Amino acid sequence: MRVGLIIYGDLNTLSGGYLYDRYLVHHLQSQGDEVYIISQPWRGYGLALLENVNIKRLKDLGYLPLDVLLEDELNHPSLFWLNRHLRSRVRYPIISIVHHLRSSEPYHPHIFRHLYRWIEQAYINSVDGFIFNSRATQQSVYRASRSAQVKPHCIVYPGGNAHGEGIADLNYLVQRSFQKGPLHILFLGNLIRRKRLDVLLSALMSLPRTDWMLNIVGRTDLEPKTAHAIHALIRRHNLRPNIRFWGPCNSETLQKLLRSHHILAVPSDYEGFGIAYLEAMAYGVVPIATTSGGAAEIIIHGQNGFLIPPGRSDALARMLALLHEQRETLAQMSLAARTRYEQFPTWGQGMTEARRFLQTVITSLT
Repeated sequence: MRVGLIIYGDLNTLSGGYLYDRYLVHHLQSQGDEVYIISQPWRGYGLALLENVNIKRLKDLGYLPLDVLLEDELNHPSLFWLNRHLRSRVRYPIISIVHHLRSSEPYHPHIFRHLYRWIEQAYINSVDGFIFNSRATQQSVYRASRSAQVKPHCIVYPGGNAHGEGIADLNYLVQRSFQKGPLHILFLGNLIRRKRLDVLLSALMSLPRTDWMLNIVGRTDLEPKTAHAIHALIRRHNLRPNIRFWGPCNSETLQKLLRSHHILAVPSDYEGFGIAYLEAMAYGVVPIATTSGGAAEIIIHGQNGFLIPPGRSDALARMLALLHEQRETLAQMSLAARTRYEQFPTWGQGMTEARRFLQTVITSLT
């Protein structure tokens, strides 16, 4: 196949969505397919809308010898109008890879959420089919546009084996759970508002400082205001002795961190899926997420992790205190987390399914 992929910026950008796209590209290339990466500039939402009138971009896409064009839904503000004109010029189908909708993020002001919903609806109506990363994402797209329900689609879950196969030694997981000392808590995510590191910090403030240590892995430069607010919160409450910032980590370092931690706590306002939770479960790390989005497709509350309402630092604090005080419960949930990880397909299996879907789409729509 000859496949195009439209993204913003660099495919190696550190985020779950770009990780998903990279695995798909690498799998297609491993099967002998040609993949053309089309990078659009990201200048903020408003300026991104101007890409829709980029005549040169439209002509270039029309000349590409493709069998199918993939688009990361993140690019929707740059494509919602351009796609309509492109479809009249080309014969290849346009398939959107949807990680989550911007209009699903609850913290945007109402007027902006209305705007995002309108633009995303127009974008959804401009493509021929979808690759979803979860059922939650599929349902959010269906709610945004009824026309999406009749278009070809597949659900391809991310794999949890991006950083190795985790820990299969169950005795080690039990021993780690009963180690004396504080809970070792990991926050794995870029410092952006949606990930709600502030909720985690608020929960930790209510616990004795001897009960926890927190390691934070992810980029800190994406939302300077969010990062500044987080550091100010840490200084104001003198939390620094219990916290270490690692920045973005390579796979080897992240494996070491996952091996040594008890809990992954990322209380996001919304996650289309939540790759970090599944990656952590490979290492028997107990995930704590929220009830908003796709995390419930990974985590069974009270069995292999916890799901709390978004923004509820008090609920998060209770879960952390429970796992610190009841190490037998921590051990049981650690083992259950590892078992849950084993139930999910690997990246290779998932991307094989995605490639099979693209072949079917090409046959049926061209």
